[in-house]
Amino acid sequence: MSEPLPVPNSPAGTIPDRRFVARLFADLAPRYNGILQGYSFGQDLRWKEVLVRKLHPVPGERALDLACGTGLILDRLSKVLGESRVLGIDINRSMLLEMRRTGSLHTVVQSTAERLPVRSNWFDLVTSGYLLKYVRLDRFLSEVARVLKPGGRFGGYDFSRPLRGTPAGKLYEIYLHRMMPRIGRARAGGAESWRAVFDFLPTVAESSGWEDRVGAALKRAGFTEVRLAPSLGGVITWVWARKRTA
Repeated sequence: MSEPLPVPNSPAGTIPDRRFVARLFADLAPRYNGILQGYSFGQDLRWKEVLVRKLHPVPGERALDLACGTGLILDRLSKVLGESRVLGIDINRSMLLEMRRTGSLHTVVQSTAERLPVRSNWFDLVTSGYLLKYVRLDRFLSEVARVLKPGGRFGGYDFSRPLRGTPAGKLYEIYLHRMMPRIGRARAGGAESWRAVFDFLPTVAESSGWEDRVGAALKRAGFTEVRLAPSLGGVITWVWARKRTA
């Protein structure tokens, strides 16, 4: 990236600037998985395993992964359901090209998650990793409900703010606001994008507030059995829900 990429100021409760996010992750696609491993204390791959396992995919079902990135959740879904029963969607062309570069055979489509180019009542389960802070929740979850069959399951997770008042939350807060910027500076070298991502992720995790709004948005979209579960002091928050059958 040839010119500085300043982190935009996102007021609390708003989604980040989409042009900034698109530019940032287009540059980082070849290193995206490594960044997530670093940010997540090495837990990213385990979270993907948990996400798929807790949705209980059954052979014969169809699954859609949103913000599929480099395809690591698709890998896990396809092991159970088969390649022909799994579809990935991501807005970032660089991520999809990186998936292809690694030899992936997954079926993927470039599209926004707020207007899905797939038929209604088609999927048995929908997953999303690290997407909820970037979308308008009502519009996004309305689309998820549209494409799910009645009784279909939704599961996702994303970075969230520290749980203040808890030991784990305090440790996460220290990591988020003191250690992460140092990591970014140490790893950056001459790459402005490295510094930008390690400034950006703590900022958006703290300010987005998506975890305060997603439960009500799911219910408005027609979901039931809504569950939210913070993990590691708020490093991520899990979201689980089922589309109403009637």
